[in-house]
Amino acid sequence: MLAYGRQRLIEIAVALGLGPKVLLLDGPAAGVPSRETGLIAGVVERLPTDMAVLIIDHDMDLVFRLARRIRVMVEGRILVEGPPEAIAADPEMRRVYLGERRRR
Repeated sequence: MLAYGRQRLIEIAVALGLGPKVLLLDGPAAGVPSRETGLIAGVVERLPTDMAVLIIDHDMDLVFRLARRIRVMVEGRILVEGPPEAIAADPEMRRVYLGERRRR
């Protein structure tokens, strides 16, 4: 039996075999041990630049590593969107999503 991270890689390979223009990855590293998350990220980083990739994930380290543009949603509403640098610097996003407490 293959490790779960390897199974996820096979799922991505199967999807790529269909020649998509858009690849949707919903929690690509969910349930994968952290030591294997890098394998999945490495594969996504090497996808063709003309392929659109939509990643839905709560693993913010993975999202910031892979995304060129991020849209953060809270309770079904867009909280903030933009390039990773802007998202990381946004005080409301940091407070709500990354769990930083407001300083009083």
